[in-house]
Amino acid sequence: MKIKNIVVMIACILAYALYINVPQQRSFNNDDLIVGIACGYAPFVSVNQAGQYEGFDIDVAHALADQLGKKLVLKDLGSMTSLFMALEQGKIDIIAWGLSITHERLEKVAMIHYQGAVTDAYPLIFWKEIPAGITTLDDMSGKTICVEPTSAQDAILDNYPTITKLSTEKVDDALLNIQYNKAAAALVEPAIAKKFKNKYAEIQILNVPLREEDKPQGIGLVVKKNNTSCIQEIQDAVTALQTAGIIEQLEKKWDVPS
Repeated sequence: MKIKNIVVMIACILAYALYINVPQQRSFNNDDLIVGIACGYAPFVSVNQAGQYEGFDIDVAHALADQLGKKLVLKDLGSMTSLFMALEQGKIDIIAWGLSITHERLEKVAMIHYQGAVTDAYPLIFWKEIPAGITTLDDMSGKTICVEPTSAQDAILDNYPTITKLSTEKVDDALLNIQYNKAAAALVEPAIAKKFKNKYAEIQILNVPLREEDKPQGIGLVVKKNNTSCIQEIQDAVTALQTAGIIEQLEKKWDVPS
């Protein structure tokens, strides 16, 4: 009898474990718009001196919620990896975090374009000086470049096997690695490079051209591929905000390249 009880108990535990690990589909037909973000990504998402979230994507999220007639709920999940995990598990509706639309991402998730044009080049940021003879990513062969894990820049460097990648979750961490010669440079988003150049005069920026297949198609809000109702409603709301000129106003407010 005891053995039978133990077997039943183990079966129940396994069944529960399987249940909590199965990705749940969040219904979009509710009063909340749950948006995943991660702080420390100015000008898209940051925290001001009053401890409040601010930035281009924060304002976009508020505008989206107003357009949809929903209450905005922000979930700061700390990193890109955590954001995509929460989306897959149905814990958030969308990710708003200045994410580039790439072929690799579109294979896994839906991305709704809301800002920016095709990116022809990405900035490499150096500390104090750009080494002589460096004009393209090919010239960085044998060197180490900091990138944020699972970012568009991370995916691009996969096509350059002679370059060593150093994963850094924050640009501040990348700058420390560059200053202390643990990396030669960091590959980042254009808006991020501009923001940090204004903060640190020692930063030098080199815009390196991208291969045609590596060029991101602007910036997009991320939604689960099978969440069709959410995709359609977010797309309609974004279109309305663009038509009303609200996205353009926010680009000017936060100095985000259009």
